[in-house]
Amino acid sequence: MAKRIFPGNFVSNLKSHDGGQGVVAVPGRVYYRKIGYALVDSTGGTEFDVIIPSPDMRGDDKVRADDTGLTIPAGAVVYAVGLRVADTRKNKDAGSATSGLSGTNTDTIALKDDAASAADTISTSVVSTPTIAVSGGTIAPTSAKNGVVTGSVLAGAETLKVFVRDSAGTGTGSTLSSTATGGTPIICEVSYYVEDEVATTDDTRLPYNTES
Repeated sequence: MAKRIFPGNFVSNLKSHDGGQGVVAVPGRVYYRKIGYALVDSTGGTEFDVIIPSPDMRGDDKVRADDTGLTIPAGAVVYAVGLRVADTRKNKDAGSATSGLSGTNTDTIALKDDAASAADTISTSVVSTPTIAVSGGTIAPTSAKNGVVTGSVLAGAETLKVFVRDSAGTGTGSTLSSTATGGTPIICEVSYYVEDEVATTDDTRLPYNTES
């Protein structure tokens, strides 16, 4: 298990890179919130991997490479999953919000574990957001989230991607591309917890033995 921290030891989003950083927010459980992005470029496609950026921000000195894949381990209890289509305007105070995305009307996108998986589902084998539809040839900046009170224990590890599907959700949609400079990032996140390990001798105080 990755090194865990405790409430009061962090003041920003938990680390998503390199397996993520867990926090013991509730005794006996380690909570994770992994955040990344799927980049839609001018070439486009019908499915997009999620990139978890490296903490090393310099492009010419990136000791730790970006992670590819938003992976949830087997046994994790998933309770929330979401995605956001970003506003790509450089100046958010000028003009109307736009994503720069270009697609076929009524096609949809969703973050999920498999192209054929049902949307808006959290179960032992499926993790997915609600769909967001293409309208007017584009997708306006927006978000979609699926959150549940009682999470589901994953039977196996899942890797989430952004998939483009047809309006019925039964087939692959048309190519989704972007006219924005540098492409359009689709922000992706998943929240889950795993059972903490049983306490060790480091977690308690044992009697000190003296030798006669």
